[in-house]
Amino acid sequence: MQLCLILQKSISEHLYSERALRFAQQAVAAGHQINCVFFYRSAVNHAKTELSGSAQALQQKWQSWSTQQQVPLIVCHTVAERMGLSDFAPGYQDAGLTALVQAMASADRTLQF
Repeated sequence: MQLCLILQKSISEHLYSERALRFAQQAVAAGHQINCVFFYRSAVNHAKTELSGSAQALQQKWQSWSTQQQVPLIVCHTVAERMGLSDFAPGYQDAGLTALVQAMASADRTLQF
């Protein structure tokens, strides 16, 4: 099954992000494919370059998982721009809602965290 994940909560609300990452890991282990992880609204701060502490550790877990599974971590460009975020941590790329719509169209299911 092809899945698309959307995160909407800030990385400071780490339980949502950890739950999404754990789900992604378990879904792949069960044989599912994830075509995109889209960071929207407050979740765009997952891509900040100056995170520290537990937020930085969580960011690194997403980066590592994304590299291993070759799943793009996409940050909503419009929201990032409004938040003044122009430089992204390695592994995160910016795109518009068109990228999300395309990922959702090619997925069997879309899940929000």
